[in-house]
Amino acid sequence: MSRTPPWAEPAPEPAEPLGVPGPVGPVQPSSPQPRTAQTTPVGSPRRGLPPRVVPYLYLIASAVQGMAAVLVQPFSIHLFGGVRSPGWNSASFAISVMQVGLVAFSAGFPLAITRAWLEPGDGPRNARAINGFNVLLAAAGAGVGVLAAALVGAPAYLLASIWSMGALAVVVAAQAQLRAQARPLTFAALAAGSSLIAHLFGLTAIALFGAHAAVFMGGFAVSTTLTALAGILLTRPTAPQRAWGAVKTAVVAGAPLLPHSLAIILLMQGDSILLKRLASPGETGVYLAALIFAQGPIAVLAGLNNAWSATILKASHGDPAEFARISRATLRTATRLGALMAVLGSIGAPLGILVLAQGNPDTTRVAVVLPVLGIGYALYLVSTNILFGRLRTTAFYWVTPAVVVLAAAAAAWPASRDALVGVAWAKVAAFTLLGLAYAWNARKDVALPMLRTVVLVAAAGLVAAAVLAVYTLLLA
Repeated sequence: MSRTPPWAEPAPEPAEPLGVPGPVGPVQPSSPQPRTAQTTPVGSPRRGLPPRVVPYLYLIASAVQGMAAVLVQPFSIHLFGGVRSPGWNSASFAISVMQVGLVAFSAGFPLAITRAWLEPGDGPRNARAINGFNVLLAAAGAGVGVLAAALVGAPAYLLASIWSMGALAVVVAAQAQLRAQARPLTFAALAAGSSLIAHLFGLTAIALFGAHAAVFMGGFAVSTTLTALAGILLTRPTAPQRAWGAVKTAVVAGAPLLPHSLAIILLMQGDSILLKRLASPGETGVYLAALIFAQGPIAVLAGLNNAWSATILKASHGDPAEFARISRATLRTATRLGALMAVLGSIGAPLGILVLAQGNPDTTRVAVVLPVLGIGYALYLVSTNILFGRLRTTAFYWVTPAVVVLAAAAAAWPASRDALVGVAWAKVAAFTLLGLAYAWNARKDVALPMLRTVVLVAAAGLVAAAVLAVYTLLLA
């Protein structure tokens, strides 16, 4: 019989009812408590949701967030007057600024909230205090940012973008608490409100009031603000002074995630930036048409990581041996899934590009290679969850920025010679190195099977190379 993975198992019963402070130190066994509405185990799915279903609900929520722009964008571009219209260029730039700025607004706090909630005893109280601090910080940051931008004469669409950064920071923190509470349906509702519905608000605004970037971003900001208010009502954050110690711990542990998060954005998008600067005109578009074959595995793994991270962070408060067992079991599931997506993605790339990009041969070759990066990304996700669970986050300061520098150096030469497949292999190598580097830093807590991951990457790489060879022979 197949064994249920640990992230799909119901959490064990808590030693204390939710809301009743536990003892200091290890939790002692107690007599069974009668189950009431107030004693739902922390981190367990709500009644009526089979545990196996929960991770896939998070996956659907992530898909909604990831596909929002894709679903609405064609209609917005049409109303703006085309991809070269000033309105569309300004609106798309504002959304990009908002996404990057969100990293600075919320670095570290979502994981800190999830981890705190799953801590025995005063965990929920601590998590709500961290959430409250995040709300105040996001509101103050957005307010000051809007005022400063207005004083220097920034256009209205950028003011709306800055405000939306703060609202989205509140939403992301609320989702972190809902994830710890295993409330995937509510999590998905906030995901829709902050992405798909926000884009629909922007689309409706320009349809009613004129195709201007400020109008689109104004509608977007209305939706994100309403979603943020809904998140506050659902999670009930409290004043930070109710748990200053937990707030300080969250700030210290989360600080290294700011440079890390900015570097991750560069790692995700750096190849396209290099190609735009170094490659011949038009080559960037050829490469970007295949990028969905990298984004697909990343989106699937990131969606499932909402369940994996809660499981690992909860286990980090308990027995070290059990923590190690759960972490390794989760990694086994994650890397196998990454390998499966790599093989299927590489084999299916020629057909996929035939549909998406009229079968362009250069795009197809890139698409065959890119899915292999999912294996290294899976190792990265599990390793970083382990490090944050143990509050050993110093490595975040330097590991990801260092990998970005090495990745840029590796990709620069093929990019300057229009060797798009070489750029794709450099991206795969960068994500593999990223996962191995964090696994090495996590070895003091959990000895992860790094060699097994390397073997999986090599096997998937051989499949991709074989598909490339067959495809090239068929074209000859």
